Amino acid sequence: MPKLTDDELGELLRETFADREALVDRLPAATKRPSRLPVLLAAAAVLAVLAGVLYGVSRIGAAAPEQPAATPAARTAKDDAQIWGAALDHMLRTVRPPAGWRSVIVLDLSDVGKEHARKGPPISAAQRALMTRLVRTAAPIQFHGDMPPAAPTCRDSRVGVVQIFDVVEKGDHAEADVALFHDCKHWQTAKYRVEKERTYWVVTATLAEHSESW
Repeated sequence: MPKLTDDELGELLRETFADREALVDRLPAATKRPSRLPVLLAAAAVLAVLAGVLYGVSRIGAAAPEQPAATPAARTAKDDAQIWGAALDHMLRTVRPPAGWRSVIVLDLSDVGKEHARKGPPISAAQRALMTRLVRTAAPIQFHGDMPPAAPTCRDSRVGVVQIFDVVEKGDHAEADVALFHDCKHWQTAKYRVEKERTYWVVTATLAEHSESW
C-alpha cells in the first residue's frame, strides 16, 4: 500500500470517525500545528487498543457455541426390562412385609384381553431373566399372564402380585407405572420417573402414588 500523506491519512480517519468529529473540535491541540492529525491519530490509537481489549474479554467470557441437542438413542427391549426392573425394585422395597417377600408374581397382561392390558409385546424370556436378576435382592419374582387364584396371597402375606404397564417415553427420561396387590386387601400403585445413568436405569422420583385397603 503506498504511503499516505498527512492530509490523506487525516481524511481517512475523519471518514472513519465521522460521528465523532464534533469531539475532535473540543480536544486540546496536540501541537502548535493547525492540523488535527495528531489528535485524530491519538484518538484512533486509543480506540484501537480499547477495541482489542474488549474483543479479547468478550472472547474469554463468551460461552462455547451451543451444540445441537443429541437425539436420544432408540429405547431397546433391554432398556424396557431395566426400567421395569428398577420400578419393581423400588416398589417392593417401599412396600415390604416385616419378614420380607417370599415371592412376587409379575403379571404380563400384554396378550390378555384385560381392561388395563399392556399394548406392547409380551415380555420376552431374556427380559424376564434380566428383571429377575435386577430385583433378586428385593424379592424373588415369577411371571404369569393372568391373575392367579387369590388363595396363595391370602394364605401368605409375604406373597404379592404386581402388574406392570407399558413404559412411557418422555424424552430425557421414562415413566413406569406399577400396581402391587398383597395380603388380600392392600393395593399400592405408583408412577416412577426413571432415568438412564451411564448404562443403567434408576428411579429418580416418585411422580404419583396411591394406596388402598379394604
